[in-house]
Amino acid sequence: MSSLEAFCRERGHSLLELAVSWLAQQNTVASVICGATEPEQVEQNVKAAAWTLSADELARVDELTRVC
Repeated sequence: MSSLEAFCRERGHSLLELAVSWLAQQNTVASVICGATEPEQVEQNVKAAAWTLSADELARVDELTRVC
């Protein structure tokens, strides 16, 4: 399991939810367009949009994704 997967699992979310939530909170991103072909995917997208990462969580994601 990756560090990001563990981060998400500890918070009861998926990597998809993290990606959508993180993107939605970036000032340079005007909108997040999520596709769906299955009803479950729509549910996941809605759950993802509802997750607002805290400042600490955003900082942790930055740490986990930093490329040295």
